[in-house]
Amino acid sequence: MTTASEGLPVVVGIDGSDTALGGARWAAEVATRSARPLTLVHAIPKLEWHFTAPPAGLEQSSDGDVVLAAAEQAVRSMHPDLAIRTVAVRGAVATALADASESARFLVLGEGAAGHRSLGGHVARTVHRARCPIVVWRPAVARRTGKPLPIVVGIDESDASNRTLAEAFDIARTLHAPLMVVHMWEIAAAVGMGDLGGQGNMDWQLLDVLQSRQRQRMDELVDPYARKYPNAHVVTVFKDISPAKGLAELSRDAQLVVVGSHGRGRLADSILGSVSQNVIHHAECPVLLVR
Repeated sequence: MTTASEGLPVVVGIDGSDTALGGARWAAEVATRSARPLTLVHAIPKLEWHFTAPPAGLEQSSDGDVVLAAAEQAVRSMHPDLAIRTVAVRGAVATALADASESARFLVLGEGAAGHRSLGGHVARTVHRARCPIVVWRPAVARRTGKPLPIVVGIDESDASNRTLAEAFDIARTLHAPLMVVHMWEIAAAVGMGDLGGQGNMDWQLLDVLQSRQRQRMDELVDPYARKYPNAHVVTVFKDISPAKGLAELSRDAQLVVVGSHGRGRLADSILGSVSQNVIHHAECPVLLVR
């Protein structure tokens, strides 16, 4: 990536959950391969006891030391030489993690105690506020075959796809993974048949023109990165399916899905687009959300 990101740590939110530990292990692998330090952050919400004293032992049990120590031990057992820093912060969890993202290469979060298809509240709030690429980690369901599973990146025709592709190519190189670049659109809607239930007359000439333009735009976006990463194993896929549904399906055989966060309109920098929101909730593997 750019020199501005060189040396920045991979930051992981630690809350004692299994998915947070899984995210920490994933982050440690990325940090090791990219020669970056790892920072484990545990946020401790402030509790106000106005009318009674806090329960005995609460202060000791909530200081985060035990949670952080367990996470560090789990990571160090696999990466003994990795530079690891642990940080306990008192304050709102989403605020603490968003602050940490200001100087992070990646922010990695386990999907949360709520489990699959329903992100924990802290995770959902942090995803919306993070200022760096963010990984929502969950176990990949794809069966391991001995060969690296692909990284799937979804792009559209917008210029924002440049940032998404840059991150996808970079993480694919780091993880020595093949890259599948996917552009998805619903043909019926594109040629004005979305409300006809398939009963209208398809404008085949218009369809050919639209497909040709879409493929040309896809090549224009991908080619500069393919030249920059000549050793990358890249496959481009063009599918007639809604992006959210298509990426969710491909995630079943992937190790990571990469999507852009951009929404539409004046608040695009602070909200997630509908596709990215759907993917982070429904993907069957970790998701890298690019801002």
